[in-house]
Amino acid sequence: MPDSYLTRPCPTCGAAVPESGERMASEPTAESLPFDDLRSCWRGFFRDRKPFFTYIRCAVCGQLFSPAYFTPPQLDELYGQMDDNTGGQDEALLVRAQRGYWQVLQRTARLVPGDYLELGPDIGLFTREALTDPALGKFWLIEPNTAVHSVLDQLAGARPHAILADHARLADIPDGTLALAVAIHVLDHLLEPQPLLEQIVRKLKPGGCVLAVTHSERSLAARAFGPRWPAYCLQHPQLYAPATLDQAFGRAGLADVSVTGTTNYFPAPYLLQHGLFAAGFGKHTIPLPASWVLGLKLGNIAAVGIKR
Repeated sequence: MPDSYLTRPCPTCGAAVPESGERMASEPTAESLPFDDLRSCWRGFFRDRKPFFTYIRCAVCGQLFSPAYFTPPQLDELYGQMDDNTGGQDEALLVRAQRGYWQVLQRTARLVPGDYLELGPDIGLFTREALTDPALGKFWLIEPNTAVHSVLDQLAGARPHAILADHARLADIPDGTLALAVAIHVLDHLLEPQPLLEQIVRKLKPGGCVLAVTHSERSLAARAFGPRWPAYCLQHPQLYAPATLDQAFGRAGLADVSVTGTTNYFPAPYLLQHGLFAAGFGKHTIPLPASWVLGLKLGNIAAVGIKR
């Protein structure tokens, strides 16, 4: 393995890397390639070569993670190349999915009055839903992509808010003040997600809750596509399942954890084009109207946990 990559233990329980056991690997593996080669593979879906860092299953807690991964300076460079997270999809369909996450939260937990934290709000699609709740006080939005800060500032408007660029700025939030903390497709991108979860729980009021959305590596799509499943990628140093997401929340000090599947909405041609490519049939034009929309539970899961 090139010396330029990290070697790390299990990000959830800290156990050492097992010498044998379940693995998922690409051909070639990312850890066998120099960083210069991986720069060109960081963005874009339709690639014949899609290397990722080999995932292994922790023998202690069952977390699926990549022991070899990018260093923090390499990640800073790679994420600096990225645009917003919409991926060219219809914003109206993304809003429907985000509204579904908000509805999961409302069905699962009763929000106490207090402040709001969102990690990685991007252009604020979920933030819009949270802004409809008058019981939420100050909005703390931590978004590394400074290019969208003006969008978030305009969205928050007159509501008290702070827009920060670094997770280290969590220290600015007083302990015991948050009613709700949200991380949508964030935990599976972090090198050290568990200490961050524990820090967030310290910021919560009693009765405050955390909502996190991730991919599920136990989903039907993951099993069907194997190493070509899109969530096996360079951006994800670990991948969760309902059991490991529940365990991560419990280790952080959250109780009454509920994990449920969520619905995403796609134009039929978009979904079929990506599905065929993931199945190994190459990139094809799909002659269907973009107005045909499918709402499917394809493997995203939402977890809600409460601080008691």
